[in-house]
Amino acid sequence: MTTIVILGGYGNTGRELARLLLEHSEAQLVLAGRDGVKARRAADAWNDRFPGGHARGAVADASDRDSLRRLLEDADVVVAASSTSADARTVAEAALEAGIDYLDPQFSRSKLVVLKEMVPRIEAAGLCFVTDGGFHPGLPALLVRYAAQRFDRLRTAKVGSVIQIDWKGLAFSENTLAELVAEFRDFQMLHYRDGHWKSMGWIESFRPIWMDFGREFGRRYTMPMFLEEMRPLPEMIPGLQETGFFVGGFNWFVDWIVMPLGMGLLWISPEAGGRAFGRMLAWGLRRFSQPPYGTLLQLEARGVKDGVESALKATVYHPDGYVLTAAPMAACLLQMLDGSARRPGLHFQALLAEPGRLLEDLRKMGVEVTSLQLPADSSQPPAVSQPT
Repeated sequence: MTTIVILGGYGNTGRELARLLLEHSEAQLVLAGRDGVKARRAADAWNDRFPGGHARGAVADASDRDSLRRLLEDADVVVAASSTSADARTVAEAALEAGIDYLDPQFSRSKLVVLKEMVPRIEAAGLCFVTDGGFHPGLPALLVRYAAQRFDRLRTAKVGSVIQIDWKGLAFSENTLAELVAEFRDFQMLHYRDGHWKSMGWIESFRPIWMDFGREFGRRYTMPMFLEEMRPLPEMIPGLQETGFFVGGFNWFVDWIVMPLGMGLLWISPEAGGRAFGRMLAWGLRRFSQPPYGTLLQLEARGVKDGVESALKATVYHPDGYVLTAAPMAACLLQMLDGSARRPGLHFQALLAEPGRLLEDLRKMGVEVTSLQLPADSSQPPAVSQPT
């Protein structure tokens, strides 16, 4: 029976990932973290809810190679669901030594550099390492691939996001704040147009791209946010003329006051400025975020289908952002476990998993997934359907 170790197994993302895997697989789970009491309590709670005793708690420190080596001896997959990417090399090295597969949800350019250095060893060992899991990164390029399957020729595909969370009820660990700040440090405003990836300049940033997300979210301003998973798409999809991922703001105070100040502090002093930025960010998110709450990804695509200009709109939504982070990881793991998406090497989740099946599995996991394709000039009122 497959054994999956979840580092950070009692944290916000790890907890939801454990629940979904227990609901949708027969895998044995090891919920690991620095606090053994929390890990055991989490495992006991899941075993009370799900029959079979498929979960157990364990003590492990993602920065301690020896503790990881012992933990991973009898495992098949390790998921680095803890909130730091700083330990990527340690966790990946431990997985290589143990001869097991790997998955992480962190957004980090430095992490990608580390993992790419290890590719020859990963391939030689016949292991499947998956990075940039979750919903962003993790789903935008997958949604574009899904769109390409629905057109004879896909021309444009834009993916936007709304992340509106009730931050007041969440605890921010130092690692979580550090990861948030690291995301902004890595932020690149690139989108693909006219045959190359273009950067949105400072002046252009005052003219954001608007998207209508429907629901209670409505029309929102967005900015391009480059994800490495998007880079290969123009070569993978012949005829693709325009694509990109566009992220919506948090709230007016964070977007227009905290962000400029924080980026200035990072430029002046990456370490001390980063800590100050993290504290300002946490305060601004808690103080100024307002309902409606929820997390949504929206694909808007155009191309040719059966000789007719056609438009496709697809959405992926859940009120809880941590569920929407964990569910794509769980769905990708299901494809890895049955071998359909297990290939040696280093892969982006969005480029490895089969799009249609992953979206269908998200729906089974309680995520709302909708899709509508119509002739581009159709006046038919909006409707939704499940993807096929």
